[in-house]
Amino acid sequence: MPCLGTWARKTSGQGQRIHEWRGIGDHEKKGKMRRKEIGRSPRDTRQRSADALPSRRLIAVAGAAGLAVSLGKAPPARADFPRPSFGPCSGIIATSPLTRFTWVRGEAGDGRAFRLDRPFRIASISKMIAARVIVPIAEALPDGLEADVSDHLGFRLRRPAWADQPIRLRHLLSHTSGLRNGPSYPVPAGRRLVEAFTPGARSYDAGAWFGPDAFPPGARFGYADVNFALLAQWAEQVSGLRFDQLMRERLFDPAGLDAGYNWSGVTARARSQAAPGLRWEGGAWVPQVDATPPTWPAPTFLAAEERSGLKDADIAPGENGFAFSPQGGLRISLEGMDRLARLFLADPGPLLRMEAPAWRMGPGGADNEGGVFQAYGLGVQVLTGKRGPEGDAFFGPDSADWRGHLGDAYGWMTGLFWNRRTGESLAWALNGMPEHGRPAGRRTVLTTPEEDLIALGLSALGRKTGPG
Repeated sequence: MPCLGTWARKTSGQGQRIHEWRGIGDHEKKGKMRRKEIGRSPRDTRQRSADALPSRRLIAVAGAAGLAVSLGKAPPARADFPRPSFGPCSGIIATSPLTRFTWVRGEAGDGRAFRLDRPFRIASISKMIAARVIVPIAEALPDGLEADVSDHLGFRLRRPAWADQPIRLRHLLSHTSGLRNGPSYPVPAGRRLVEAFTPGARSYDAGAWFGPDAFPPGARFGYADVNFALLAQWAEQVSGLRFDQLMRERLFDPAGLDAGYNWSGVTARARSQAAPGLRWEGGAWVPQVDATPPTWPAPTFLAAEERSGLKDADIAPGENGFAFSPQGGLRISLEGMDRLARLFLADPGPLLRMEAPAWRMGPGGADNEGGVFQAYGLGVQVLTGKRGPEGDAFFGPDSADWRGHLGDAYGWMTGLFWNRRTGESLAWALNGMPEHGRPAGRRTVLTTPEEDLIALGLSALGRKTGPG
């Protein structure tokens, strides 16, 4: 089934002609078009005001002003690129300085169409969004990113085999701390995170939170969610704000985003549109998360068994960074993801430093999720352009110019990436991915459905090649 939709032409504030494709999936055959919200002009995000986000008009990013995409006379995507059809629903937003392409298909398991404005759990992209707030806080302190995290953590954190070596903020942000997720992951709300690192404590797990002794902090990449729980707790100690509130104050409210970690701060209207993560079980799509979001204004969190009556107000800052899931718990829509990508392009701020590689794959190996990560910055996935089924050439020949992050949890496979050289960005999500037995990618380490969705977005931006 071809992708239905229409081209819309308009003129930007800079006098540029913009082509926008609004695509719809099979569930919208009656011809309903995606509405494009028009916002305010870009402002410096450091103003911390509600109009500090680039407008819905597409941004001509510095350095990309000469890019011209002639899509007005062409179909939205090449016919030789496979049409995404995996799972119950999927969607993508692809933008360049002159083009915006949107496409969605399917239902979210609740009998309602998946739409660009329906929030869902975006998994590990949450780490990158958290880092966007945490890094400026760190850089404002005397030692910056080289600070010992123990200085503002509430307890002394050391790996037993390297007791004289501090674990620095940079190590946590780049997953080179030498820590890993223990069997008690995640330490539930109502308990203190320090218990995971205290011998004899109930979450210590015989030291399983500590990685191989052969490598000191900073020497080896090991992707682990616990790094961002520690960063969240550190930020709480420094700011005095709980992590969910900190993110709302420093990013979501100024950007005008109806988003939040573990539903904190998300409006009742957005909660009513939640799209659950799904997996195929027993002949049906079964919700894995967010089948019934908490009633506004309550957030959701995993409470310790002995604290079954724990309430939101009982969770104090600086005690357990896992409480609001900085590692994967952000609920936001595809439209919100796209809004963040354009914010990051228009006003990079600390992103320029976050995008620089802090680690690259070398002969010593790494715990890099089977090759998904070939290089990493500070909370940002850095692509190297390595080709082949174990490579990260997700966006074709210039993949090394792209930065962003992938997500994978509870059936959702997500991505948010941008190319600062060309001003392009992609935000996507597909639902229904099984835990095991996944369809292997043809040209990269990604799955085939991810490759197909990316190919659709790249094709709509006028690119002649897809992943690989």
